[in-house]
Amino acid sequence: MNTNRKFSSKISPHLLTAGFFLLAGCILAPGLVGETLHVDIQRGDDRNPGTEEQPYRTIHHAATRVNSASVGGPTTIKIAPGVYDLDRRVLFANNRPYMADERLVIEASVLPDDPAWRPVDMPVFISIEDPGPLDFVGERGTSTYGFQIEVSHVTIRGLKFLGSVARHNRYYPIRRNGKSLVDLEVTQCLFVGDRHALPIHLPIIANGHSLVVDHSIFYNCKNSVVFWFPQRGLSKGNVMRYCIVAGGYRTGVWVTDTDDDFDFHHNIITDSYFFFMRRDKNTRTYRLRDSIITGVEKYSGYGNAGGPKGETGEEVRFDESNLIKTGKVELVTDEPRPASMSRELPRNYLHVVPGTLGSDLGAGLFKK
Repeated sequence: MNTNRKFSSKISPHLLTAGFFLLAGCILAPGLVGETLHVDIQRGDDRNPGTEEQPYRTIHHAATRVNSASVGGPTTIKIAPGVYDLDRRVLFANNRPYMADERLVIEASVLPDDPAWRPVDMPVFISIEDPGPLDFVGERGTSTYGFQIEVSHVTIRGLKFLGSVARHNRYYPIRRNGKSLVDLEVTQCLFVGDRHALPIHLPIIANGHSLVVDHSIFYNCKNSVVFWFPQRGLSKGNVMRYCIVAGGYRTGVWVTDTDDDFDFHHNIITDSYFFFMRRDKNTRTYRLRDSIITGVEKYSGYGNAGGPKGETGEEVRFDESNLIKTGKVELVTDEPRPASMSRELPRNYLHVVPGTLGSDLGAGLFKK
């Protein structure tokens, strides 16, 4: 079903008697909803109907709208360029029966594969939430969240996340807590942290099954992804592919009760402390293929605070195929350029410098 079709504002009486009506630029039918909601921080207003011409101003209002609906069908939330400050989490939690082909999609209005796309087109989310006083003493401090996804069959695409302005705070831009939930895809997203000013403790952490992390970049974040716990047994169907992790001052990838069907390929992990962390006593063999792992202090380690420290023991095994572990990965940065050049970030910002190690791997925001 194409949820982006244009419909006439004139609806015939016959259409109305058939049980259809118009809402936010989308047709609703008995038992089926196809809606597209628009958010624009610069020209929107939360009193608007959420159409392209009259968008909402905040993602919080769009989430409230989605959560209040009780009938099924796909939802797309399109977010215009701009800086969106989050003073509280954005919670998606409702009883709508999303399905694999009728999803909740939260995406930028212009995506990286659009020929006209520029880094400035990415909607930017930054946490300004005040977590309050420390709720306990120690390393952990407080915790805040960006998007909390508590429904199945969700895609998050083309967004940029910066860190939290709060000190001693663990910030999680994307979190899924429900252990029975399935099918969360995070694709073409950019996570940029600064451990001293805008730290990101962990960009993506998800319980349940089928977390797919695809064509995304994690730069100077403490960790990148944690494939967390399921309701029972082992978490299945998890994927990490075509991603770049650089400057991770804890680890590149982290698994807990994750099955050995974990699909890890065409990734670059560089200049990080650990490459791979797992829960204590997790001795499953994970297949790693067609990737670059270089410039890491330690290859693998235990990833729970109560478990052993340091590198994992001999009981840990990987099935490795076509891995490159030597050489220097160079990324495109915003270093000063000649005055004659544009002051905008280069289109391939934080991607591998063309012609250098890893540039032919396909990792990064672009799928085409």
